[in-house]
Amino acid sequence: MMSAEPIKPPLYLFGVPGKVGGAATKIAHLVRLLHRDFQITVVPPSHQSAKDREVRSLLEPFQVRAVPLKELPRQLAGVGLAICERDFFTTGRAREVKERGLRLVWSNEMMFAFKGEAEAAQAGGIDRVLFVSEFQAQAFADTHRGVPSFLTGNYIDPDDFPWHERRHPVFTLGRLSRADLEKYPLNFPAFYEELGLKEVRYRVMAWNAEVARQYRWHRFGPEWELLPENKEPTRTFLNSLDVFVYPLGHRVKESWGRAVVEAMLTGCVPVVPAGHQFHQLMVSGESGFICHGYEEWRDCVRRLRADHPWRLKLGRQAAAHAREHLCNPEQHRQRWIEALTF
Repeated sequence: MMSAEPIKPPLYLFGVPGKVGGAATKIAHLVRLLHRDFQITVVPPSHQSAKDREVRSLLEPFQVRAVPLKELPRQLAGVGLAICERDFFTTGRAREVKERGLRLVWSNEMMFAFKGEAEAAQAGGIDRVLFVSEFQAQAFADTHRGVPSFLTGNYIDPDDFPWHERRHPVFTLGRLSRADLEKYPLNFPAFYEELGLKEVRYRVMAWNAEVARQYRWHRFGPEWELLPENKEPTRTFLNSLDVFVYPLGHRVKESWGRAVVEAMLTGCVPVVPAGHQFHQLMVSGESGFICHGYEEWRDCVRRLRADHPWRLKLGRQAAAHAREHLCNPEQHRQRWIEALTF
């Protein structure tokens, strides 16, 4: 007789999977990673999200349903994992998850607490909190004091970002982030232009009216291409760059650095600032560069432009490092199974 397949433990994943945004892409990639180990149900905040064509296209290949909370049974068993749901605590969804019988695991991708998060943690409303880095865990040490925690890192499916050999007719540097003022340094356009490169293109995604207002003092010439969010698929955009140059605003700290790792996977060498946690993502000088002062940024980018064989070598090393150490599917699978098992 054939033995029956083991029953998979239920996992209710709160959020909306998507192709843009850290939390949305994380949910989509976790569904791929964990669908063989858990009986996953995605629980979006609205009926409209559950019926969205893109959401369904990301879930149906893995036999995963999207069901709003109000359409689920009143009593549930298993684990509820909520990822970066901004209104999760203020709307009462977190409380209802617990009332229905689920263990609540909370993952905040940011470096700040959402409204109601600290109160829920102090009241015992969170059974386990997940962190993407030690850097983030330290920032939340007081907020989640006494709450069991687990360090998961972030998983990016490396198959979405294959290595790409690049040498564009015009040397192209740029960056990718969400369209958030805090992501950009106050001197952003001058930062790029004062690198002193001739015959260069600057490509930036994402850009919106609010960001544009912050830099209305600057005249953007024809060498600039400022794209709105999701104007191009992330992989297409990254493949258009020779180097990923990622200065950050003084008001933001990166909890991990998804766009940086995506760039590495494609072979686009990242150049990033010190003072975050990028030292956990790369070996500076071998799979990217962590810069302390502006002269270091300038010298690094100029050398990367001048020496294509060296740039190609570093790009290969960056991609290999990201695949082996940052986005290894089996390592992440085992880590997530442990994080979601009670």
